[in-house]
Amino acid sequence: MSIIARDWALAQSLAPGPKFVLVVLADAADDQGVCWPRISTVAGKVGVSTRTVQRSIQYLVQRKLVTVEARLRPDGSSSSNLYRLRLKEGVKLSPPPDKLTPFPDATVTHPRHQCHGEGDTGVTPLTERRTEREPPPGEPMPNVEPDIPDRGGGNVIDLHYPKDLLPSERVRSETMIRGLGSPLDQQVLDEWAAIIAAGDIRASPLGCLRALIKNAREGKFTPERGLRIAQARLAKRRTEAQVTQLPELAPADPNNPLVQRVQQMASRQGKG
Repeated sequence: MSIIARDWALAQSLAPGPKFVLVVLADAADDQGVCWPRISTVAGKVGVSTRTVQRSIQYLVQRKLVTVEARLRPDGSSSSNLYRLRLKEGVKLSPPPDKLTPFPDATVTHPRHQCHGEGDTGVTPLTERRTEREPPPGEPMPNVEPDIPDRGGGNVIDLHYPKDLLPSERVRSETMIRGLGSPLDQQVLDEWAAIIAAGDIRASPLGCLRALIKNAREGKFTPERGLRIAQARLAKRRTEAQVTQLPELAPADPNNPLVQRVQQMASRQGKG
């Protein structure tokens, strides 16, 4: 722990989320501002999801408070990123409130279907079998799922989940949706997927799902955008069923005169 780095981080004028992440990084840094904690470790200390930590770090990079460098193990696999706090940059004062750029977590809510939901706090990081590569700044966050078949429609109890879930979000969503019966559980998941695809998450993906489940239990849930996802999935199933039901062609009869004629023509062309 570096007192110099921590005092520097505390002096920055930032929104609570990014500032807390910066303080946690500073708490792990040396007097030169260098550290390499895992995203899941930072998320556990801050009490938010790994996705929120990634967005906060990208925001800090944009503010030129932090630089990020990818690290590799001797076997070539990805390790945690190396972070350099720009201690010599001094204190970054925020512009007046009316000129502030919204923090990346503040997304626009769709006017027809507002999914508020409480924030995804108190997340306990899960241990994955494979290493997640932590994205450098400016690179889109990866959509990683641990050994889940049929990406974009995972088959856990025949339910289809949104494509862009982090591993921890996928596991928690499976637990949360178990309280609903069929077909309401799939309708809620489809509505959730449509809201995520439209970028209309105000708090967090899991907070949105929690709000949809609450409405469903209270009889206030009405499928809207999720209907399109369900219809597209049904159309895909019908197409696949039609392909599998196509009759197989019978083998050619070698005694058929027409077959013999075609074989003779092919043989002549091959000699030519």
